[in-house]
Amino acid sequence: MQDLQAAPDYRIPIRPLLTRPDEKRSVSMEIDTDTARSFGLTCQAPPTVEAVLENRAGVLMLNLTVHCTLLTACDRCLSEVALNMDKSFFHIIVTETADAQNDAEYLLAPDAMLDLAEAALTDLRLELPSRILCAPDCRGLCPVCGKNRNEGDCGCVGGAVTFMTEEP
Repeated sequence: MQDLQAAPDYRIPIRPLLTRPDEKRSVSMEIDTDTARSFGLTCQAPPTVEAVLENRAGVLMLNLTVHCTLLTACDRCLSEVALNMDKSFFHIIVTETADAQNDAEYLLAPDAMLDLAEAALTDLRLELPSRILCAPDCRGLCPVCGKNRNEGDCGCVGGAVTFMTEEP
């Protein structure tokens, strides 16, 4: 019989913070790499999250910082790129919203339980750059033979195509 481990639970109760003005709570946690992968993020080591939840005049605010090194592929040559991500985010947490339009403005925790991993990894995923390059002058792959042109020219007739680097 296999020993099945339960998936980690990253939910934290926020009801006590919602009912006590000026209440503050700090939370630090490590998110396992399998959970990060389920959000489409491959991390070199488990991502860490540092969060502060604070009730200011009845409004619950979340300040969180996510630290991790993402492993991804260069968009031009497909070489592995280690991307250091140290990002901070801010949210106002509510247990219900008046309409669907407000859902985008607030972090919704309908059962007064905040899934800190979901909040952090979703924020991190949305913060990824639209183009990831191993170097600003990456030459990419030859469109004819597929050789990585950063490692040298391949000699293909159509391999002389170069990518323009982004303007400042």
